Amino acid sequence: MMNKIVSVLSALAVVAAANPTVGYAGYFYTNCTAPSVDAANAYAGSCINVENFPIKSFSAYVEAGSCADGTSTVLNTYTASGCDDSSLFGTFSVDGEKQCFEADVTLVSLKAECV
Repeated sequence: MMNKIVSVLSALAVVAAANPTVGYAGYFYTNCTAPSVDAANAYAGSCINVENFPIKSFSAYVEAGSCADGTSTVLNTYTASGCDDSSLFGTFSVDGEKQCFEADVTLVSLKAECV
């Protein structure tokens, strides 16, 4: 019985490690200058819709979790809802440090992934 519990806990730890959460904020101005007009958390593998505001920059960083060894976290950004590849604006590598990306665009959906 104890081995089964340890196996289940180990499996849960692997799943948690493979599911990063990316913190995102969109800005009206370049250089991620305040105020932020939109903020969200993008969860690995899940598409989220964000406010339909034009932005000049956005920030992103891995807020929690991590990818499995040999893979890294990216944030896919889209100009339409639903994270459809035909509306992919760009794919941005992110880590634990908050980074600012210039983007004169209206982003509508986001998806974090391990690649």
